[in-house]
Amino acid sequence: MHDLRMVLPIIIIGGSFACAGAVLYGTWLLGWYRGREERNANTLPSVEPRLERLEHTVDQLMNAFDRLEAMQSVHSGLAQRSTPPERLRQPSITPH
Repeated sequence: MHDLRMVLPIIIIGGSFACAGAVLYGTWLLGWYRGREERNANTLPSVEPRLERLEHTVDQLMNAFDRLEAMQSVHSGLAQRSTPPERLRQPSITPH
């Protein structure tokens, strides 16, 4: 078994390297993401026409669904009101 006094300096030095690495990595990430707000500000006006096209497409789809629903209700109403032909109501007699 290793004595704790021999392992303690390795733990302290390794921990300080890990802490310094985490700080450097964090500052690098902050620098990497820093300029994104300025770059994304130019793309905002191009979003509005795309949003209008999307709204128009959704309106067209809703109108198509409304028409399909109306057609289905008319069709189901006709199916309920129609009576089967006379020959289908009579039982079929097969010769044996």
